[in-house]
Amino acid sequence: MKYSILTLLIFLCFNATSQKKAEVDIVAIIDDLTVRWDETAIRMKNYQGIQEFCLTEGYRKSTINLLDNIHHWDTTLYFIVREKFDTNKDKEAAATLEDIEKLETEYSTANFKKFITDECGMLKVIQDNFDQETVKQYEKDIRKFEKELVKYLNSITYRIDIIDEHIHHLDF
Repeated sequence: MKYSILTLLIFLCFNATSQKKAEVDIVAIIDDLTVRWDETAIRMKNYQGIQEFCLTEGYRKSTINLLDNIHHWDTTLYFIVREKFDTNKDKEAAATLEDIEKLETEYSTANFKKFITDECGMLKVIQDNFDQETVKQYEKDIRKFEKELVKYLNSITYRIDIIDEHIHHLDF
């Protein structure tokens, strides 16, 4: 009996320690995802980068997977921050919620996929219509293409970065 109680106490202590280690640091996770997105967005912000994205299945899948992870953790963060806001009406929490909502609605993975599919289609049209006689038009099309792509990627990056900044001003 004495050994059973001692064994039970050891088990409970070990279990409690394991649970504490299993808790995640959402700030660190979001920091990591933000850095990874920033690197990915920089890589995609020119003709060669988007061409690589459109033509390389592994790169495409890893980018989509990264966005899925960002949205998963932002949704998790949303519920944590919502609870904080409901408790004390913190202004930083309110701003964070607003930015998460915008990212999750306007820049969802589905919206990104639609945008990027259109961009890859446009890239194919530009490449298919390129010849030596239309170099000037080709260069103009590429600049227009890159401008739209950069604008969209910058919008996503801004939202992800601002959410990351918000969480460093919140007490968790």
